[in-house]
Amino acid sequence: MKNIVVIGANQSGLSFAKFAADAGFAVKVFEAKARDQVAYDWTDDMMEETFAQVGLPLPPEEIHTRKRSWTFIPPSKCVRVFVPVPEEELDFAMYRRPFNAWLEGMAVEAGAQVNYETRVDRMLIEDGRAVGVVLADGTKVDAGLVVDCGGVNSPIRISLPDDFGIEQQIDPYDTFVVRRTFFNRPEGTKRPQYTNCAYLKHLGEGGISWCLLSYDEQRADVLIGRLGKMTDARYKNALADLRRDNPIIGQTVMTGGELLRIPVRHPIATMVSNGYALVGDSAYMTIPMLGSGMAAGMRAGRFLADVIADPVGDPFSVENLYRYQKKYMKEIGAEHSAINMMKNWLLKAENEDIDFLLSKGIVNKKMLVEASAGRMLRMTFPELVSTGLRGIQRIDLLLELALLMNRMEKQLAVAQNMPEQYDKEALKVWREKYEKAFKN
Repeated sequence: MKNIVVIGANQSGLSFAKFAADAGFAVKVFEAKARDQVAYDWTDDMMEETFAQVGLPLPPEEIHTRKRSWTFIPPSKCVRVFVPVPEEELDFAMYRRPFNAWLEGMAVEAGAQVNYETRVDRMLIEDGRAVGVVLADGTKVDAGLVVDCGGVNSPIRISLPDDFGIEQQIDPYDTFVVRRTFFNRPEGTKRPQYTNCAYLKHLGEGGISWCLLSYDEQRADVLIGRLGKMTDARYKNALADLRRDNPIIGQTVMTGGELLRIPVRHPIATMVSNGYALVGDSAYMTIPMLGSGMAAGMRAGRFLADVIADPVGDPFSVENLYRYQKKYMKEIGAEHSAINMMKNWLLKAENEDIDFLLSKGIVNKKMLVEASAGRMLRMTFPELVSTGLRGIQRIDLLLELALLMNRMEKQLAVAQNMPEQYDKEALKVWREKYEKAFKN
């Protein structure tokens, strides 16, 4: 059977639908939301090289712009670390709803069917294999493969039987609870010197906040995110503090404001089973430092489509689908796994330690750029000390950071060293090693 069901018409789901339809599969996409409500009404960053990597043309200029360089601010606000990037090297800032519509157009042109306001109620399983889905109205849709792009709290993943061997629930503290709101820019306010300010452990709390000047310069783009949970009182306190620093934040909400939950952790250890595959946020394919996952999800969709188009044996068997997970972990997921260790360390670090590392330039501009792009941070203890001996007063902290980077390198190696072929027992051993770094 060549029929494929995709749950979720987001960037990951639509990209995969286009690639799979191009390969000759009959693809049906089901999305619970209305078409004009699927993607968030804002921009998200994406590396330009992603489009060449997945074999797509660059999107039309009207649906993206170039992002601006970031300024990072530690908890005490003792320094502002501006990280300038040449304009030609800046990532795209994609307008998500127009971008989604563009991807949908290509998926439909390739032959995929996209159905909005059509919720998938549950997955059909026979003899331990996914064989289709049941829609909310009771309609059964047969499929050889169900691709779950249902997000961090995918109802399908959460309801999987234990024999699928896939982690069902995410720890709340492996997510950022985020509220992103666009406020009016009060008339007469001066254009800020730093247009994109990111506050690390804002107010000393576990999470980040930012204030950006929108690309039309008419609005303030404000994000407040906290690990695990965020009360109304915490949100109001953080917003008031941002307003004191950023006069461009007005009192009128222009758009946004929805409370969202975004995965910020290592990728899920098991992404596939017979007739079933996870792609995108449902498999925690985000940059752990930021929660951005469009590029990783699109590349994962390409990997999965390639594996089923050129299969070894049954294209929808766990043995063949495993090749998709192995490629994803080798090229993307392993690095994100290591970066998650850095994220966890930063969130648990004392506020004064973060102040020290940024103010002394030990966590330098290059490191901040690499982390923001989801790339591995590498610096040995001698290299840390050689930064002009700026950190000699806190040799203990430098040693701790060097040890962390050593553990990150080991985690990278573990994550990349999956068994060559699917073997249930060998994968169990690998999974225990992979998850060990995050047990404490």
